[in-house]
Amino acid sequence: MSKTSEQRVMVCCDFSESMNDAIVHGLRISQIFKKELCLFHPYAKGKKDEKMAAQKALGMIIRKLKDDFPTVTISSLTLKGKLSDTITRVAEEYDGIMLIATVENLKPKIQALQESQIPFLFINGSSAESLRYDRVMLPIDYRKVMKDTSLWASYFGRFNQSAIEVLTAREKNASNQTMIKKNKKFIEQLLYKLQVDVDFREAQKGSFGVPFEALERCRVDAQNLMIIPASQQVSLLDLIVGLPETKLIKQAGQIPVMCINPKRDMYILCD
Repeated sequence: MSKTSEQRVMVCCDFSESMNDAIVHGLRISQIFKKELCLFHPYAKGKKDEKMAAQKALGMIIRKLKDDFPTVTISSLTLKGKLSDTITRVAEEYDGIMLIATVENLKPKIQALQESQIPFLFINGSSAESLRYDRVMLPIDYRKVMKDTSLWASYFGRFNQSAIEVLTAREKNASNQTMIKKNKKFIEQLLYKLQVDVDFREAQKGSFGVPFEALERCRVDAQNLMIIPASQQVSLLDLIVGLPETKLIKQAGQIPVMCINPKRDMYILCD
């Protein structure tokens, strides 16, 4: 695969039973944003046979997809190393704008997300409802990364005419509540300027609980995409019991969850 300036929706292809679901979501996202679809497989160092087998298998999948979806540009990419070792190259050298991955074998994917400049979209199944991406849930807390999550919500509003529900956390700490108000004001100005369909609601829980309250609202109100930031700081307790985003992704069922790394500058979608 050549290195060009064409932005790509990357699908993590691990040849698991659920890989086809990720490809289906990749096709849908590529159609929404009118971007190239790239089937990506990281392979273990020293395993050239694995690389050749993957390239052959991905080539066969692409030929089939091109017959069924002739208007979508589709390519493949194999890179040596673990996902966490290659995700920076995926963004910087191959212009990936997001990585779509299944919820299977989640731990190494979350580890790679901690190194990533592009969001990860975690999917579980490929039901018709989960592929609509037209009802977006955006929980808001006091962190600055909310500006990045709201930017991706705006992309779905602009390119897919998605309705966005913004759920703002409720904090007892005055300085944290002030930051939430600033984040809300920024998001209001952004989404109203873009004439995106948006509804603002106040949560009952604080910043740490608002993603899980938002997930419950997704189930009640039938949202089909949730956008959250990943953890900025990882504590010893997180390493023992698991990161909050890992718990949420596992609990989300068939609701796709987009996760954005707050520790890296995010790549921007080109119109």
